[in-house]
Amino acid sequence: MKKIFAFILIAGLSLGISSCDKFFDSMEGDLSKVAAEDLLNTENGLLSLLANLYSSLPGIGLSDNDKNQFFGAGARDLPSYGNTVSGFWNYTQVRAVNVFLQAVEDCREKGVLDDKAADAYKGEALFIRAYYYFASVRIYGGVPIVTEPLDKYYGTEEEDKLYVPRSTEKETWDWVLDQFEEAAQLLPEKQTQEMRATRYSAYALEARAALWAASVSKYWDRATLNSNYEAVQKKLSYMEKSYANVYYQKAIDAASKVMAADSGYKLYGADPSDIKSAITNLTNLFQTWQKDEGLFGRSYRTGGDDTNGAQNWVPNQWASGYTGTGVASYAVTLNLADEYDYYTDETTRGRKDGKIQTLVNGDENVYMSDPEVEFTADKVASYKHYNTIDEPFLLKDARFQAWVLYPGAEFRGAIHYAQGGMVKPDGTVEVYPNAKSNGEGNYSFYVKGANAKDASQKDYIWAYGGKDINNSSFMGLTTDKNGNNRNAYCFTPRKFMDQNASSDIVQSPYYDIRYAEVLLTYAEAVCESGLGDKALAAKCLNEVRHRAGFKDDVALTIDNILHEWKVEFAFESKWANVLYRRRGYYNPNNQNQEEGNIGKKLTLIPLADISGGKESYIFLRALPVVSMSKYWGSNPTLSYTGNYYSGIPNYKNNRIVDNNRLPE
Repeated sequence: MKKIFAFILIAGLSLGISSCDKFFDSMEGDLSKVAAEDLLNTENGLLSLLANLYSSLPGIGLSDNDKNQFFGAGARDLPSYGNTVSGFWNYTQVRAVNVFLQAVEDCREKGVLDDKAADAYKGEALFIRAYYYFASVRIYGGVPIVTEPLDKYYGTEEEDKLYVPRSTEKETWDWVLDQFEEAAQLLPEKQTQEMRATRYSAYALEARAALWAASVSKYWDRATLNSNYEAVQKKLSYMEKSYANVYYQKAIDAASKVMAADSGYKLYGADPSDIKSAITNLTNLFQTWQKDEGLFGRSYRTGGDDTNGAQNWVPNQWASGYTGTGVASYAVTLNLADEYDYYTDETTRGRKDGKIQTLVNGDENVYMSDPEVEFTADKVASYKHYNTIDEPFLLKDARFQAWVLYPGAEFRGAIHYAQGGMVKPDGTVEVYPNAKSNGEGNYSFYVKGANAKDASQKDYIWAYGGKDINNSSFMGLTTDKNGNNRNAYCFTPRKFMDQNASSDIVQSPYYDIRYAEVLLTYAEAVCESGLGDKALAAKCLNEVRHRAGFKDDVALTIDNILHEWKVEFAFESKWANVLYRRRGYYNPNNQNQEEGNIGKKLTLIPLADISGGKESYIFLRALPVVSMSKYWGSNPTLSYTGNYYSGIPNYKNNRIVDNNRLPE
């Protein structure tokens, strides 16, 4: 029986090994030619099986879950507020881990592995299995915990043992944390090959999982389920506040072990000398894997054509070959841009509220639902005028400047043109001029000395910022709202982009967990529970800020901590996770959500004002064109309390209780 299942695993390896970054060079090649007994009885065979297990880890790669909240959006899609997080229900892979663990013990007994090597392999397998179950419990609640291959029960009088019942949600969380802890005890502090789990990877993931369990416990009543549901009655999808502090303490303890001086981990580019240095460090962090900060993740530099998928985020202006397809799929909302603080000045670098000033009177709670109609010539004087289109962004948090492509930013040797109209020389105004996909209607005016940043367009101001189709957003939306991948927003993620050249293959690394997360995990666990070292927690919070160039300290408050989760981990799907575990997604029936009460994703529309014979810029706050009822009639996707627990796959055949159902 063992050989039969080993051959089944081989069939999957030839597909899986190529997608896990060539972890183990000694096993490259045609794995279908590896004998089953070699897979289970030699170290090279174990390595190939282990690579397959890594390749199935959920969420170890770039995703765009953060689009489903205030701070991100589909570039051309109706705003969505649906709660989304990576899950896992794959008991074939759980079985593969259990087979691997048995094989490790067999190899130990046969002398193929000494105790040190066997323990290290066992630690990796436990880490992977704990990760599988962590991804399960966070969206399903309690799940069946299977710790051995069940082959021996097939066709026997004990076949009922194949139907493993769900554990309670609390039991599942406890087991996951115990598994990470055991894995940490067995894993080495360092690996000879990158992207394999270490002791500190396990502690970092234990801290993440413990904070998740604590948050669900403390905030479960923000999204309380129907008490008549069978799964709730049996505590399969059920947590309560009384559990929270035990989990917060576990998060504190695990994070402390990663933060210990002998772990070797720290923030990359900590305490920069000036804002420019901070921007450089923060850019480099996501171009090359930085060992100081990266605890676990994925490298895409395999020597092949592996790509992290970020090429689909690049705005139209940099679409490779301008195909008009597969680009500009991700946008950054004005809501997020406002979250990034300003520095008080380049020298003192204290914190100043980041809301972008658009109006002379400073009332930034005003936005337009239909700027094409609402913005009129008589309102121009009420808007703050800037000398250049990038001026509002130049003293913003270095993380914004490094990780967000904003109007006027230099990128890949060009200027990011993201403009939505103009105030013409005669004083008339036009928002979203009627331009077609070939650039027709993107008119221009001659203004001596204009566009000084770009010699190729010197002395001309274009309605959409760039000549013809050489711009990034807004153009053509009123006549062809889906065509040519035009953006309804002026901001785009830059974090993972190749900074130098357009390419269909982007190989910047993905950090599943980095040291900054450990610091914020410690800070949040202490702040929420009152346990741990408050002074150290405040230091952790401010270390993350200081790496971004701020010199001042902020108080240890949950608002300040959540602010850092937003701005530090933008586009890494971490904010989506924060909202999920804290039950904080936007929900019109829930006044406790973390997203805020406005309930609208906003865009910023830059307009050139050349009515005075020289170039200046104003900015309109507005709903994106995709939200305007005259172009789109449907309502955005919202989040509801039951969405935090997914339905159990194939629950009837598996003889287990489903979520969100009344007893039958």
